Amino acid sequence: MSLLFDAAFDASPRAEASLGLCAVAMEHAMSVRALMSGGLATSAVGMMRLQFEALTRSMWLLYAANEAAISKMLAPLSPESEHIAKSLPSLNEMIEAIGKRVGTHAPAVAHQQLMHFKDVSWHAMNSYVHGGIHPLRRSADGFPVALASNILRNSNGLMTMTGMVLSVLTGDEAVTKPMSRIQADFADCLPELVKL
Repeated sequence: MSLLFDAAFDASPRAEASLGLCAVAMEHAMSVRALMSGGLATSAVGMMRLQFEALTRSMWLLYAANEAAISKMLAPLSPESEHIAKSLPSLNEMIEAIGKRVGTHAPAVAHQQLMHFKDVSWHAMNSYVHGGIHPLRRSADGFPVALASNILRNSNGLMTMTGMVLSVLTGDEAVTKPMSRIQADFADCLPELVKL
């Protein structure tokens, strides 16, 4: 991520909204690590779902959202703006909208990675968030090291995808080209689903 430290970002409202949610996704990624290191793996999985949702919305804002949706996201926080923002698309609708933009505005790999992550992880993450069978069994049976490792790998994958969005927001090939190699360079700590 050192490539992004001194980067200049697009100042458009679309980029501002996408950038803001990338920052939220990165904060969630750091929280996953803090929770895991504190022995709170069950809570870390719930936080990973928040990381995924922030990344997805960031990508939707960048690649598929219309101007009205961007305005809703950037409105000053008030009871009215909070109510209006509830009319924004669901996570599934956002991913579908990104898919419709593949070939014109959205890279196919971005859509494929979101779809794959959701297909593989969504039901288990929901179980952790809603107090289902997954957290109950982990509480009773313990948290296997292999599962904890996979959670960190998945969070790393989401963080890598967030880094790619951030690099796109710079519009600078000196940032995007090296970022495009990150997945191959760090394949040993990433899940299979994000390797190119």
